[in-house]
Amino acid sequence: MVDTDQAPDLTHAHFTDALFGSTIEEAARAYRKWAEGARRPLVLTVHDVPDPHGHSRRDRVRCAGYAAVIEASDAVVVSAEHEARKITELTGKSPHHIDLPLPPEPAPAPAASPAGASSSLVLLGYLYPGKGHDDAIDLAADVGRDRAAGAPAVIAAGTTSTGHRDLEDHLRERAQRRQVPLTITGYLTDARFASVAAAAGVPLVLNRDVSASGSLLSWLSCRRRPIVWAGPYSTEIEHRYPGNLLLAEGKPELIEYVSRALEDTGMTRLARRPRWQDTGAEHVALYRSELARVRAQSGGPLC
Repeated sequence: MVDTDQAPDLTHAHFTDALFGSTIEEAARAYRKWAEGARRPLVLTVHDVPDPHGHSRRDRVRCAGYAAVIEASDAVVVSAEHEARKITELTGKSPHHIDLPLPPEPAPAPAASPAGASSSLVLLGYLYPGKGHDDAIDLAADVGRDRAAGAPAVIAAGTTSTGHRDLEDHLRERAQRRQVPLTITGYLTDARFASVAAAAGVPLVLNRDVSASGSLLSWLSCRRRPIVWAGPYSTEIEHRYPGNLLLAEGKPELIEYVSRALEDTGMTRLARRPRWQDTGAEHVALYRSELARVRAQSGGPLC
């Protein structure tokens, strides 16, 4: 909410570890220092929320770091119900839940998708450990045992996250060992990204533990119905926006879905984009609520 002739009414920031520092301790310190001079009220959206029940040192320091940045903010937003529960357990506060926005449907670029995409297993977005590319390679090999054509190819449609370049070599070695053709596209323009999503034979989301998935929503924005491991976030999305995902509870169901989708691509296509919450309006309502709270506390209009 910005008046072109005045300073902003408030500040809205986003926080995840890597945005503010190389370690969570460094990131928390940097955020808190920045927050001291930020225009108030300060609304914070947190991403990749840690598990309050985690037992590793990394879990403990991440929880402490997130608690510190939340304490330095006036209102906290999360993108999923299970993230809200984590924040409440972590801090005792009740955050605001506003879904990630559904991206606008992009226009595919003609003939821009990789060769063989229509018969491949495809994952969208950044490559990083735990995203599910290992699982996709193993899945292709398992499905290939019962196919005359052999194992379907796997396409990693995206670029590798900073600091994980060795993952590409690992995936290529795994694919070669399991006799699965693998393509890593690298960076994709929006048009090429849309073309790959439109052409994909089997759209996949295989990260069970993702907090809130932009990759999953990218499939939906391209009117694809991805095959997804059932996890906290995917289960929430299917509950709130039913009929848009193929949830697999276990590996046999996952293999069955993939085998069927290779024969019938229609099962992974949506006739229309899902009807989505107006997340912009929800943010505006939150901003107005925060401004009203500050005005009430100060006894007058904000200056």
